[in-house]
Amino acid sequence: MKTGLLLILLFICLKLQVVAADTSAAADQETQGPTPERLAELVKSTTKRTSIKLEDYLAKVAASNLGYASQRYNVTIADAAIMASRVFQNPVIQVGNMMDITNGGNQRLPGYYNGFVTQTFELGGKRRIRYLVARKNYAATASTLQSFLQNLRLDASAAYADAIAMGQVAAQFQRTATLLRELLQAQQERQKAGDISDVDLLQTRVEVRQFEAELLAAQSQATSAELGLNAFLGPQFSGTHWQPVGTLDVTPHSTDLFKLLSSAIKNRPDLIAMRYQRDAAKENINLEKAKRVPDVNVGVGWTNSTYSGNNTSPQPNYNMVGLQFSLPLPIWNRNKAGIASSEAMASQAQLDLENAEVKAGVDVRQALSLYGMARERVDLYKAGVLKDVDSALEKRVVSYKRGGSSLLELLDAQRKANEVWMSFYTAQSDHARAVIELHRAAGIWIIHF
Repeated sequence: MKTGLLLILLFICLKLQVVAADTSAAADQETQGPTPERLAELVKSTTKRTSIKLEDYLAKVAASNLGYASQRYNVTIADAAIMASRVFQNPVIQVGNMMDITNGGNQRLPGYYNGFVTQTFELGGKRRIRYLVARKNYAATASTLQSFLQNLRLDASAAYADAIAMGQVAAQFQRTATLLRELLQAQQERQKAGDISDVDLLQTRVEVRQFEAELLAAQSQATSAELGLNAFLGPQFSGTHWQPVGTLDVTPHSTDLFKLLSSAIKNRPDLIAMRYQRDAAKENINLEKAKRVPDVNVGVGWTNSTYSGNNTSPQPNYNMVGLQFSLPLPIWNRNKAGIASSEAMASQAQLDLENAEVKAGVDVRQALSLYGMARERVDLYKAGVLKDVDSALEKRVVSYKRGGSSLLELLDAQRKANEVWMSFYTAQSDHARAVIELHRAAGIWIIHF
């Protein structure tokens, strides 16, 4: 019998050593970095540009963003906490044996074999209240996840708007470079005909090279902004070169201050999460009060007394069954500290919520003010500035071809047109971001470019 036990223990030790070795090998493999397949997925790239609309891009963000996928596990954990709150405590089984080791043979006193099963029953509604607290915490976690997704979508929309703006800047530089190349070709023909001097030709050539360098810089920034869209996507898109489709003519869902404030207070998921956290803190007060009611332990036991032929104390073989109750007396500890702590936490949660609601109102007012100024800037350019600068440049080109303007005047008009268009694209980009921040402050998801 002892040999068999030793063999079993030896087998268990060997098995534990094998499991530990496998675990250590797996840990060593994990610290060595990603697998070749994972590495290939991260470093793959393509030169092909893939057109994508904002709605499709945001759908891919929600489906593949690893940060959002990680945050979803918080909801799973909170759901598991709900299940745990409804589980009864496990019963406890006790088995024992007592025997006489002083006497031997027929004089051995009787031995005892006993077994007990004890179950704890919670009183005072603790299990029900604990379930309510877990439900409130689950709702708060779900709202926090919604807040994370909303901010993720809005941040991705801002990156999408930047990519559009950078593309527009690059397109403007491309138009300028094309115009100057045509001008250079015309200058070369006029120089051959003797209409202009070598100095004018050289000046035009310098300007063309200058704008080509600026064009390359603008294209580089546009490419960087387009590739930056992958920062919000999963690794399967890490090598994709996106081409955002759309314009920056975006309008907010509403500009009415009362509606925006109402939307912020009612719909912002971070505020909703804080309300659930406050409710959970209030329910936790009831749970701490319920803990003043002691739990009862109920046990059922069986005892067997063996036969004994001892001359002094003979005893027959017999069995006994017993029932026992265990109840702590709440004399010294009435859980006053737990109740006071939970009440303070509930008051703190209420003040945090009120402070967040005040800050949400300030955020809405600030975002609406910034949007108004950004809207005025865009309208100023659209009211006639863009049309006027293009018309002035076109007339300057015609005048130069007819000999009524100098080359320097034409180039100065071209630079002025570029500056105005760059300022307009910047104003458009700022306006789009202002709309995004207004929606963020008001708790609005919808955004269209």
